[in-house]
Amino acid sequence: MTKVRVQPQKSTISRMASSSSCIILGCLLVLIQSLAPVTAAEHPVFTHKNASSVLGQLVTSSTLVWESYDPVDATQLQFAVEGGKYITEDEHYPIYVCRVPIDGIQVSGHTEKILQRHICLAAHYKHGRYDNFDVLMNKGHLGKVGWRHWRKFDAGVPVGAIRIGDDSYIGRHRAPSQRNGEGVATHWGADFNLGHWEPLGLGKIRVIENEREKYYDDGEVLVETEPFRYELKNIKLDRLRTETRVNMTELVTRKLENLEDKYSTVETIFSYSFDYNQYWGSHEGVARGLPTKIFEKDQAVPAEINWALKHTEKRSENKAVHTKLWPGTAINVTLRGNYVTLEAPYNGTLFAFYYGSDESVSRTISAEVRKSYLKEVKLEFSPVYWIENGTLVPTTTTTTTTSTSTTTHATTTSTNEPTPINEPPLVHMKDQGVQHSGADTLEKTLHDSPSSNEVNSHDAPENMASNPGKDVALAGFGVNAAGSVFTEGSAFLTLLLTVFVSL
Repeated sequence: MTKVRVQPQKSTISRMASSSSCIILGCLLVLIQSLAPVTAAEHPVFTHKNASSVLGQLVTSSTLVWESYDPVDATQLQFAVEGGKYITEDEHYPIYVCRVPIDGIQVSGHTEKILQRHICLAAHYKHGRYDNFDVLMNKGHLGKVGWRHWRKFDAGVPVGAIRIGDDSYIGRHRAPSQRNGEGVATHWGADFNLGHWEPLGLGKIRVIENEREKYYDDGEVLVETEPFRYELKNIKLDRLRTETRVNMTELVTRKLENLEDKYSTVETIFSYSFDYNQYWGSHEGVARGLPTKIFEKDQAVPAEINWALKHTEKRSENKAVHTKLWPGTAINVTLRGNYVTLEAPYNGTLFAFYYGSDESVSRTISAEVRKSYLKEVKLEFSPVYWIENGTLVPTTTTTTTTSTSTTTHATTTSTNEPTPINEPPLVHMKDQGVQHSGADTLEKTLHDSPSSNEVNSHDAPENMASNPGKDVALAGFGVNAAGSVFTEGSAFLTLLLTVFVSL
């Protein structure tokens, strides 16, 4: 009888299944990479600040960054700083400030659209069109960016001018108009040519115009005006994510004693101090260290801090404590309090104020607050004791009486233990001066706070969103929804993983 071997067939099937699994696994890896969010690289922006009437210095901007262009992120350019408009018969869209490195030097320019992608037109004699470039971003929404008119007779570098090269700043000049057959001035394309303002000598603005370098004695320079102070209002905590830690702390211990020869009231003042700390977190685009007023609920005077820095106050309190004691006795009194540390996410409205303007720019932000404070100060006291030997003074009567009766006479005997000289003392405490301890205002806010933070911290400035054209200098509006692609893709990825496992 001939034996039939089928093992090779099984190996073939196994290899086929293995190959199919590898193909599916490879597809899953590619899909995961495509769905994973990619964070664009960010680089600092340097602006010019006056150090004196003669000298100047470059400082890092707190509200602006250079960010590498990501063609996949459809919402990225909603935060970009506008450099003008691109106008044709069929199109009308904003152009943005961009930069590219050419021969080791950063060159400014402006963006233009090709289909659904943007390119950067560099203000360089090569006049290249670049796919990889950086965009100037105002992601915090609180940076006030604008184009300031300049002419060669203006002395010095404008305060807040944004540096682009070793000794040049971002500038622009209006593109020349052309007249149609009817003699009407028209213009197609970018309404401004973005380039460099070079302060050497009387200064000049260099742009690319009609494929050639041109120099102008006037134009506009891009400047940033940072706020000089903030105000935080409408604070709401996230109740579900609020954490509190309580530590019982001994504040002060003192002895009350009666050195007189009569029953009298003994009183003293207890003084102690504690650290009151508060830190309101940081936020993208909000300048670190800027003076900030915090308006909390039911607080008459706003707290004054420096944004993104821990603020500590040494607070002091005085308590008057008194009781009645018999001569030669004393009692120890201790004050204790609960030292509380509260941490919670919150959202609130941050107002930014600028020099030379009566209006503020406001927007909703989300951050985390941490506070440490003292509350529930209570007193503890020891039993009354003799000053001379430290023994306790009796506070209960132990006298007993025994009677014996007969038909002829009656006798009564009495034995007395030491009789107490006073009743247990009543110790009283009252505030002297301003009281700083107690439940913090944030605890009151918890009762009116939502169960979770539902406000998007990327919302546009509230008093600008209704009329974006009010001030073209303020750039960056809209909601950053870059994470939504990954979220929606997760469900599809889960489905594919399920199919793969079943195989």
